[in-house]
Amino acid sequence: MSKGSSAALCISALLASPLPALAEQEEAQQYCAPAAVQTITDASTRLVLQALVSPERVTDRASMLEQYLNRPVESPNSARQVATSHARVVLAAEQIRAGQYAEARQVLSKVDLSSTVAVDAALLLAESWRLEGNDAKSQSWLVRVAQRYSSDPRALEGLLLSARDLADAGKVRQAWALYSLINDKVLTNVDQISDMQTKPDALVDQLLNTRLDESRSINSQLVKLILHSDEHSALSNMREIIESKKQLDCLAKQDDSIKDEAWDESILAANVTSFQTMLETETRLNEKQLAALKSELASAPARERPMIEEEIHALEEQMQSAVVRLNELLQQQRNLPDNSLSRKKQLEQKIRSTESRVSENREAIRGELQQALSQLQGHYRELAAETQPARAELMQLMAANQ
Repeated sequence: MSKGSSAALCISALLASPLPALAEQEEAQQYCAPAAVQTITDASTRLVLQALVSPERVTDRASMLEQYLNRPVESPNSARQVATSHARVVLAAEQIRAGQYAEARQVLSKVDLSSTVAVDAALLLAESWRLEGNDAKSQSWLVRVAQRYSSDPRALEGLLLSARDLADAGKVRQAWALYSLINDKVLTNVDQISDMQTKPDALVDQLLNTRLDESRSINSQLVKLILHSDEHSALSNMREIIESKKQLDCLAKQDDSIKDEAWDESILAANVTSFQTMLETETRLNEKQLAALKSELASAPARERPMIEEEIHALEEQMQSAVVRLNELLQQQRNLPDNSLSRKKQLEQKIRSTESRVSENREAIRGELQQALSQLQGHYRELAAETQPARAELMQLMAANQ
C-alpha cells in the first residue's frame, strides 16, 4: 500500500530546479523576455513533498501529514494541491496498515476525483472494506473505479482480483459479470490505442495539451508511463516545444514591428543601387564619346578644332561631375542605416532555428510515445489474456449447472 514510488517522480518534478534554457533561447532573449518561473514559496508544502519522496528522513510521517492536512488554506496553489492529494493517500495507507479503516476512508473521501492519485485512493477504499470483512462494499468500489478509470490498468487489475475471489468462492455469475466488464474495457482501450498509433502527429498535439490530472484519459496513462520510464527525454522535449512556441510567438511580433522600417530601408538601398548603375553606364558612354572626339580632333582641319576642343572640354567637365556624384552616392550607401535589415535577417534565422528545434523535439516525442503505446497495449493484452479464458470457463460452468 506504499504510494511513495508512484508519487516520487511527479513530486520530484515540483521540487526540482527549472530546466536550463537552450543556447538558442538565451540568444533570443535579446528580443523576447524570458518567461517568469513559478517557485514553491510555501515552506510546509516543500517539507511535505520531501517527506513523501524520502520517508526515511521523517520520524513520524503520519503526524506530520495530519497536521499539514488539518491546516486551513484559503487559496492553495498547484503545488499545495498536489501535495495535499498525495499526503491524503499516503496517510490513509498508513492508517489502513494500522487497522484504522474508518479514519482512512474519511481521509480518502476528500481526494479530488480528478487527482493523479484518484485511482490509488479508490483502490485503498476498496481494500479498507475488504480488510474489514465487507466484500460486497469492496467489490462495489472496485467496479466503480474500473468504470470511471477504465484506461488505468491498475483499476482493471483491482477488479480482476475481485473476480478471482468471487470465482474461488463459487460465485460464478458475479465473477463472470466482472470478467465480462474487464474484457469490454480492455477491448475498448486496445482499439483506442490502435487508432492512436496510426496518428502520431495528432497524438503529439494531444499529449502537449493533456493535463496530468485527467486520470480518465488514455493520454494521461501515456504521460504516467513516460514519467516512470528510465529515460525522461520526452518530458524535456515537451518543455522545449512549449518554450520554443513561446519564442516563436515573440519573434513573430518582433518581426512585424520592424517589417515596415526594414522595407523603407531596402527601398532606399535599391534606389541608391539604381542610381549607381545608371551613373556607371553613363560614364562608360562618355568615355567612348571622349575617345571618339579626341580621334576626330587629331585629323580635323584647323578651323574645326576650336569647336571640337570645346565639346571635349564640356564632356570632361560632365564626366568629372558624374564621378563626384557617383562618389556621393557611394558614400550615401555606406552611410545607410542597416540596423533594421540586420535585425530582420537575425530574426528570420532565429525563427528558422526555433522551428527546426520544434520539429526535432516532436520527432523524439513520437518515438517515445510509440514505445509507451506498445507498453500500455501490452498491459491491456495481458489482462485480456487472463479474463477471456476465465470468462469462457465460467460460461461452461454456468451451462453445466443449468
